[in-house]
Amino acid sequence: MTPTPMVRSDILSISIPGCHRRYRWAVENRLRPTMQERERTNAAKRHSIYRDIAAPAAGPALAFGVTLVRLASGREVSDAVITPLLFAAVVIGAALSGRWPALATAALATFGLVLGSSETDPLRTGLAVAALVAIALVTGELRDRAERAEGAVEVAHQRLQRVALRDALTGLLDRRGFEFAMGVEIARERRRGGTFALLLLDLSGVKTANERFGASVGDTLIQVLADAIEQRIRQSDIPARVADHQFAVILPDTNARGAEVIAGQILGSFKDELAGVAPSGLVARGSFAFSLFPADGRNADELLNGATRRLEAAPSGGTIPDGA
Repeated sequence: MTPTPMVRSDILSISIPGCHRRYRWAVENRLRPTMQERERTNAAKRHSIYRDIAAPAAGPALAFGVTLVRLASGREVSDAVITPLLFAAVVIGAALSGRWPALATAALATFGLVLGSSETDPLRTGLAVAALVAIALVTGELRDRAERAEGAVEVAHQRLQRVALRDALTGLLDRRGFEFAMGVEIARERRRGGTFALLLLDLSGVKTANERFGASVGDTLIQVLADAIEQRIRQSDIPARVADHQFAVILPDTNARGAEVIAGQILGSFKDELAGVAPSGLVARGSFAFSLFPADGRNADELLNGATRRLEAAPSGGTIPDGA
């Protein structure tokens, strides 16, 4: 029984120029860490919260602990013993928690030092207070700088990973990025019991264009098709350049009819855009094929192989220019 055709409501409305590269939000949103990586990140955040709470408490806890010992025992405890302990507490708190929590630690530790001091010399007490605050500032600032440096390295690493998964000519995902995205999409649809279409688009005539007009014209053909794809897809769709002149688009929540419509619109936009830049005598043909998850395959290889076989047997989606 033939299923009822379903056309995505947005397909016919996405034709606004200037939508180039808008898929990147969707790609970066989908290519996030795995659940295990997320769990490790959450655990690290929880550890950081516990550390930030505990570290500033080290100084005051030690200071008031010494004070309570003095009051309870009635015995004098020399400042020569108390002050180094307080200094150590502030240094540890600053190193663990950063500048501002360390300042709070220094302030409370200073209060405890003043309360518990057996000395009445205001100069000595003032010097001790100034030293505590200075230690908190310097050590905490070093900690903050180290955290900022670590964050910058992590951001650079993430950017490098994103760049490494992109095709240099078009800015789309490359083959490796596409394979990763396919794995993510298949896992997602298995969990939710959904479907998606894998659309393949092939551009013929690139080799001839390179030989007749130069490599820059062949690159232009590829770039124009990439732009046409970006103009006609949703934010949730994921395009990639998977071979020299072959593109793939992952279309979530799309059936056969929807894939046909979007492919026709992409090739139509390609034809229109190329008309203004193609040299006289240039011939380029586009064709497409698709496979559906899970009807045509339940893993990436099955879906890609099925779409490739259909693409090899598919008629041309149009000749550019007309009649060539």
